[in-house]
Amino acid sequence: MRFNCHALMLPDPDRARISPDDPELNRLIRAERIRMLFAATLPVAVFSALFALALSVVVAPQIGRDKAMIWAGLSILIAVLRVIHLSTYVGSRNRASAYWLKSLNVACGVHGLIWGLAGVFMPVQDLITTVVVVATLVGACCVCAFTLQADIKPNALMNVPILLPAALTLLTRQDAYGTFGGVGLLALLALMMFESRRSERRITELLWLRFTTDRIARERAEALKLAQRHSAVKDQFLATMSHEMRTPLHGILGLARLVHNRLPTKPGVLADSRQQVELIERTGEHLLGIINDVLDFSRIEAGKLQVSTSAFELQGVIHDVLSVLKITATEKGLKLRTTLEIPAPCWVKGDAARLRQVLHNLVGNAIKFTDAGEVRVRVSRQDERLVVFQIEDTGVGISPQHLPLIFEAFHQVDGSFGRKHKGTGLGLTISREIARAMGGDIVCISTLDKGSTFTMTVPLTATQVEKVDLDLTDQQAAEIGPQEAEAITMEANKGGHVLLAEDNPVNAIVAEATLANLGVQVTRVENGLEALAELERDHPYDVVLMDCQMPELDGIEATRRLRSWEHDRGKPPVPVVALTANAMNSDRERCLAAGMNDHLAKPFRQDELRTVLLRHLRGTQRQQPGVTA
Repeated sequence: MRFNCHALMLPDPDRARISPDDPELNRLIRAERIRMLFAATLPVAVFSALFALALSVVVAPQIGRDKAMIWAGLSILIAVLRVIHLSTYVGSRNRASAYWLKSLNVACGVHGLIWGLAGVFMPVQDLITTVVVVATLVGACCVCAFTLQADIKPNALMNVPILLPAALTLLTRQDAYGTFGGVGLLALLALMMFESRRSERRITELLWLRFTTDRIARERAEALKLAQRHSAVKDQFLATMSHEMRTPLHGILGLARLVHNRLPTKPGVLADSRQQVELIERTGEHLLGIINDVLDFSRIEAGKLQVSTSAFELQGVIHDVLSVLKITATEKGLKLRTTLEIPAPCWVKGDAARLRQVLHNLVGNAIKFTDAGEVRVRVSRQDERLVVFQIEDTGVGISPQHLPLIFEAFHQVDGSFGRKHKGTGLGLTISREIARAMGGDIVCISTLDKGSTFTMTVPLTATQVEKVDLDLTDQQAAEIGPQEAEAITMEANKGGHVLLAEDNPVNAIVAEATLANLGVQVTRVENGLEALAELERDHPYDVVLMDCQMPELDGIEATRRLRSWEHDRGKPPVPVVALTANAMNSDRERCLAAGMNDHLAKPFRQDELRTVLLRHLRGTQRQQPGVTA
């Protein structure tokens, strides 16, 4: 049966995907319609036999006992056959087969013909008996029309043979009673067939809607599972690629920095080499920035971007960012002007690392897209809660048609920008998402060829800090000043002994040289088993720098075994820092869950390693496993 699927409330894509001629849907609808037709067979057969027997007893004196009993016997026989037919259908493995509908049509036709004999045999001249027979037949038709409304054909095959003979028999009276009764039964039969047809259509459409809805729900559930699997695969791919790229990049950057620091600044061949090493370092840092952008964007897409809240000194963060970018601005011949309309010091609560990242992106972009003139940074407090950052440049500007698109992922104003200025097109997207995650936002106004102004408003609640000590976060410790931090580090590191578990020889050279610059003693092992053996000898190591991916025994399992060994012997836990190229949030959580105290992602700079040592080496308050500063 065909029907109008577009009249039903389905989304347009689902209408396009599902057709009324869909063979699978038609099979399901046919099977359900057959089930509905068979559903009332048992009660109908039982009551049919009982009422046939009762009617035969009532009319036997008028039509003859033998004739009444033969009719009753035929009615009971067809009722029994209907029950057997139902039992066979229930036991069938293929209830959707068209055979069951055909066989049901035959059964309904025979059943209707047998009941129709009552109308043929009724004594039309006896109005009381005729009324009883006609009333019984009308009642039987109503029951059949209701129970067989899922399909017009068995409905008609049952009801037409029941009422039509009685109507024709009444017309043989050739009086007003006969004519009224006969025409009335024919009209009732026509109305019942009309309504049965409408019921069939409504039921078919409802069944179509039910099964299409079930299919859509199933397909969407499967699509969700597939998307989740793809997301897991993507996360694993990003984590793997991040590790595989960060590991050699850490060696490249680390060796470049070591060579750069040892080359003289005096003019000559070595000075030229120093500049070339600087280019290697900058290129590596640019690649690292791209990797970090991709990871941040993947977190944003997955809804896993996280921000933290801690106290930090705002002016220190701003100066830290601008002091790095001022070098780039000076090299381009630009002036980097700063206006700070905030108190000094300005202690606030927020995520210093994320704020530093956004400021670096916004000011770095302003410098990147400005060839002449200046970049102005203005910071002011809107109230006790909100801080406003304005970055204004005299650069190329953005046309009105491109301005609404600049925060979209991978969007760049035109292809030439990508070639001239490089970049992934993710910086502004990530910056705005970070600002929104912190409860703020970023907006931009721009004029083509005149410049742009980016305004970031973020909630940074003012707070009071009595002192700065070594238990503060990386950002807080960094704000006490490079000279004081260096002095504290040297004092804290005095006599410090670090166990370095690193299997990559290049990365080991970088780490050992960096630790040597910080004035600590280093012992290196190449895998987790060797690290455990060293630690179980009760050597006085102050901190362990543990790579996570090593042969024989990885750093995660090595740390678990170390914590178990320390617990069994009642020994104080030695601080363990994950020194790894795995930079995803899940990697950090896995490290902390294993009992590590901290997580330092490769590639790292000397000042980042210094900050970690500041927290965990002798002279600082050691943290318990699983706690990070």
